[in-house]
Amino acid sequence: MFSWFHIIILIPLISSCSLLKLLNSGTGNIKYTVSETKFNDIKYENKSRIGNVSFSIRNVQHPKTYGKWNMNLKISPSLHADDTTYQTAHTYINTSGALATLPDINVKRLMMLANLKLTTHTPIGAFALSGGFGGGVIKTKDGQALDSVTTREVRRIDLAYYTFFTDRFFLLMGPRYYREASESFVFAFRLGYFWGSK
Repeated sequence: MFSWFHIIILIPLISSCSLLKLLNSGTGNIKYTVSETKFNDIKYENKSRIGNVSFSIRNVQHPKTYGKWNMNLKISPSLHADDTTYQTAHTYINTSGALATLPDINVKRLMMLANLKLTTHTPIGAFALSGGFGGGVIKTKDGQALDSVTTREVRRIDLAYYTFFTDRFFLLMGPRYYREASESFVFAFRLGYFWGSK
C-alpha cells in the first residue's frame, strides 16, 4: 500500500511523464478539518482538527501565462493523499467485562480527480472555483480486527486563492468539501512548488 515516501518519490516521475504534463505543481498542506463518518453504523469524527498534513499534485495556472486580468474555464486533473484518524465516544463491554471505548480508526486515502475549474486572475492573485469527481483507494485500520483496502467514488467542491511569492513558489488557501463514504469540510493552507513551463 502507498506511503508518504512513495508519494514524494512519485512527484518528479509524474512531472516528467508526457501523459501527466497537466499536473504542473505540488503542495504540502496544513488543514483545519471537520470530518464525520460511520463505521458499522457508529458515528466517528476526526480526532485532530488542526495540523492534518497531506500532499497534493495539481494543475496551477502561472500568472506569467495569464497576465494580471484574465478568466478561464478548464478541465484539469489532481492527485491527493491524506491521512486522518477518527475517534468515537461509543463504548462496549470488553472480554474482561470492563467498559471500554472503541479504538480509533486510521484512514489513508489516495485520490485521483478530474476537476472543472473556473479561474479568475487579478493583480493580487488568482481565485479558483472547482468541482472534482474521481476515485480513491482507501486503507482503513483500527489496530485490531479492522484492516481493509477499498476503492470509492470521490466528489469535491473547492474555492481557492493563490499567489506566487517567487517565480516557482506559491501560497494557496481556501475551503474544500469532500464526499465519499464520509463528509469532510476542510480549510487548507498550502505551500506549493510549480515545476511546469511558464
